[in-house]
Amino acid sequence: MKREIKLIINPNSGGGRGKKVANYIGEKYSDLFSEIVFTNGPEEAIELAEESENFDTICFVGGDGTLNEVVNGVMKIPEEKRPKIGIIPVGTGNDFIKTIGIPKDIDKAIDIILNGKTKKLDVVLCTFKNFEGKEVKRHYINITEFGMGGEVANLVNKYGKIFRGTIPFLIFAIICNFTYKNKKVRIKTDSEQEEFRDFSAKIRVVAVANGRFYGGGMQIAPFADVEDGLLDIVVVKDMNSIETLKSIPLLYQGEKGFEKAKKTKKVLYFRARTVEVEADEKDKIMIEMEGEVPGHTPKKFEIIPKGIDFIVP
Repeated sequence: MKREIKLIINPNSGGGRGKKVANYIGEKYSDLFSEIVFTNGPEEAIELAEESENFDTICFVGGDGTLNEVVNGVMKIPEEKRPKIGIIPVGTGNDFIKTIGIPKDIDKAIDIILNGKTKKLDVVLCTFKNFEGKEVKRHYINITEFGMGGEVANLVNKYGKIFRGTIPFLIFAIICNFTYKNKKVRIKTDSEQEEFRDFSAKIRVVAVANGRFYGGGMQIAPFADVEDGLLDIVVVKDMNSIETLKSIPLLYQGEKGFEKAKKTKKVLYFRARTVEVEADEKDKIMIEMEGEVPGHTPKKFEIIPKGIDFIVP
């Protein structure tokens, strides 16, 4: 039986490259898709994905931001009717595809979709305050961080998306490194390690990870597994600017670099199923969720094991 496949295209993804890829797909693969729709602005992919319960599969052309919207739309569909998700990556960072092995090459990514192999992957539900002060619940599949990373992502989104990949992230990370002031937070979890169930720390960055990569290729959580039903939490404590600058190269060295960072005693790592974060009201620490900055602390994270089927190599 022929699969019903809906394609959602973000024409602005990858600095406008999404539009060129859409034209290429239209010329070569138009018969593959039952319906092709375009987003016209932020959040629209959520609605387009939510309207897809009659499809077997949703594919999208875009980056990590579009991925986040598609995941949120699909999670609004009853579990028994949720379509599979296929990725045709055309984003600025394309970080999640590195965890599950999707190639950047368009033809190879579509070959994977045609093969149709799937895995049930974990999803994270995050509760936080938006910039209007309203409590919001939003899902994500890769990584959410808060602290200096939220400030960096805010600058990248404002000024850096004309470039692709790691360059804008590194530029603004260096700028924020010398301007950001570390914040004190209280973190409560259900970790099996007692010392991480309720503690306070002055932090530079905290990452609550399902996937392994962020920032255009940095491995903030190299041991994370999208199928284990656990969050990987990385807490970078009160590092100064020089210490932070020295640690950045370690993020490109995978597990080996991460172990070196832990030896500084300023990096904590543990796993949990739920995480709650509190900060002083005056701080309102910005969060970065898959390339976007949707709000600030306080926040709560909960893992949803095997929440969505993804098409994988």
